[in-house]
Amino acid sequence: MGETVREFNVFNIERYGIEDGPGIRTVVFLKGCLLRCIWCANPESQEFFPQVMLERNLCTSCGKCMINCPSHAIVLKKGFGYITDSKKCTLCGLCIENCYANARSIVGKSYTKEELLKVLSLDEEYFLSSGGGVTYSGGEPLLYSHLIKDIAIKTKQLGYTTLIETCGEVPIKNIQEVADVVDYIYFDFKSVDPAKHKKLTGRDNHRIFENLDWLCKNFQGQLSVRYPYIPSCNSADEDIIGFLNYIKNLPNISEIVFLPYHRLGLPKYLGLGRNYKMKNMKSLSKEQMDHLNALADTLDVKIRIQ
Repeated sequence: MGETVREFNVFNIERYGIEDGPGIRTVVFLKGCLLRCIWCANPESQEFFPQVMLERNLCTSCGKCMINCPSHAIVLKKGFGYITDSKKCTLCGLCIENCYANARSIVGKSYTKEELLKVLSLDEEYFLSSGGGVTYSGGEPLLYSHLIKDIAIKTKQLGYTTLIETCGEVPIKNIQEVADVVDYIYFDFKSVDPAKHKKLTGRDNHRIFENLDWLCKNFQGQLSVRYPYIPSCNSADEDIIGFLNYIKNLPNISEIVFLPYHRLGLPKYLGLGRNYKMKNMKSLSKEQMDHLNALADTLDVKIRIQ
């Protein structure tokens, strides 16, 4: 994935967003990520290609999707419902046409740069009046760096700000490509321990360290580092202390944010026919949040829990 990609593969566009950066924003969620975080809240974002997803709570189990599938890509999977095998699916849409409960949808749609710019322009008035703009999330948006750069140049001229949410697991050239045209970067950091990082995400963190170091030294916009706080994964005191001791010595970081674990991704795993390893994990308690703040205070590091 790189400069050969000619179009954005988008799985959602959220307008009037106020959570993903300053002002009123349109958030563009892009498909494709090189990590496989076991807690990922958007499993439909991991693959680059479109997928058929089931909303299990809407399904009436009539079976018409399976009967009408010419590729025999749909199977009744115990505990999940009528699940689509992406390797067999041709995205013909017949299962969706025959689903009278509207329980099936194709997740992922291609946009050219011109098509995406047209969508973004719908909210230009809100962007300009609020200091808002466009946020690219995912998936990993920096796998589309050359396309984002082209749009960011144009939207900067129009007065929109650009924000990128990244896991940092991309070639450094992708970051360098957009650094001059992006206003904000939210950089997720999962663990300072390479072995633990690989266990939790499928890859080590060598490139992530390298990319964050480069941004701290060269990025002229606002850089926030975010730590997904996941119980039983990276929540031990040694994990937090190691992360904070590393981050507090880096220059030009505007904010350190902790993102507490949540279970909002569970229905999506079910809709894709995938097991969710974190389904029995509870969200962050008040006692855990207080302890997290206390740890940061002892290290004289200012944090924010989102």
